[in-house]
Amino acid sequence: MSEFSRRNFIKTGVSAGVALATTPLAAPFFGKARAANSLSVVEWGPPVIDHSKAIGNEWGKAPINWTLHAGGGATILPKIKVAWPNPPYDLVDNWSPVFLSMIREDWLETVTLGDCPNLADVPESLIPKDANGNWKAIPRGSSGGFFVSTEKCPIQIKSIEDLLSPKLQGQILWPNPSLFTNMQVVFLAMARGGDQFNMEPGWAFLNDLAKSGNIGRVSATTADIITSLDSGETTVTFADQGLYSAIKGVKASPLTKTNKDLKTFMYVSGWVVLKSSKNKKLAFDLANYMISKDASERYGKEVGEVPVNTRAVVDQSLDHLRFSPKEVEEFVVVPDFDHLSKELDGWNKRWEQEIVPLL
Repeated sequence: MSEFSRRNFIKTGVSAGVALATTPLAAPFFGKARAANSLSVVEWGPPVIDHSKAIGNEWGKAPINWTLHAGGGATILPKIKVAWPNPPYDLVDNWSPVFLSMIREDWLETVTLGDCPNLADVPESLIPKDANGNWKAIPRGSSGGFFVSTEKCPIQIKSIEDLLSPKLQGQILWPNPSLFTNMQVVFLAMARGGDQFNMEPGWAFLNDLAKSGNIGRVSATTADIITSLDSGETTVTFADQGLYSAIKGVKASPLTKTNKDLKTFMYVSGWVVLKSSKNKKLAFDLANYMISKDASERYGKEVGEVPVNTRAVVDQSLDHLRFSPKEVEEFVVVPDFDHLSKELDGWNKRWEQEIVPLL
């Protein structure tokens, strides 16, 4: 993933609408113990789980026990670690930074075209790899995180600095650092001359934002974000495409390609097979079925995300995530997810110690 740069993003044809997708939504965590000759699959909440269950039923080669993520994708890591070498999962849906953590732990089975032939239709540079270049995940989509405002927002947000407007008292829903690997604060830093490696300008900006009274709610899960925006409680937040597409109670607008400081960060999401799985062949077969052309097109329509399978037709409603090469240079950030994942624990502590007391 260290090679998944903006330059590669352009070269692979993902820009200009060829292939993009997103991280799905979170839901309460629950699951069943793994049964013999069945698959245990970890998936995201609605609408992703509904799509995956339908596709899994059509695949039909084995019973599937579904477990739903709770909170951000990284919350699955301690559950796997405490149960290793026998966690109760075969196949896990996750995204870029968590892939890296799993690769570092050496939990993931290597995948080949023999395991998943449909990976031949996915740009190789989007496939997460270990240090030796072995494929370690089966991407289902590539997408972005970005700021969002609803029709009830009292002002038109044209730059990140507008978040400090007195007219936004209590209107901002701010995700805690565990959501989106704190990219929301990275963008605050970038707006004031910093970046993911120099976060002080971002923390100073967030400090100002907390003191302003504009943050009316903090979200710990994406379900919090959907509920708050749908109800009109808040009108501005940071979201990803899957979350944005799930906002139904109010008209929302993505703030992409509107200002050079309103960035979009790009990532891949998809499946991993654990080395501990006793059903690897079935797990790979299901993942391969999930990323087929037909299943990928349904994924786009039913989930509101864009598949990475380059043969799949992409819906025009995702124009806000289609970037020309010039727009990629101006508006797109492909983070160093390895760096972000290593810093996240410290950022969470700083959030609790410095920002939460101001809210």
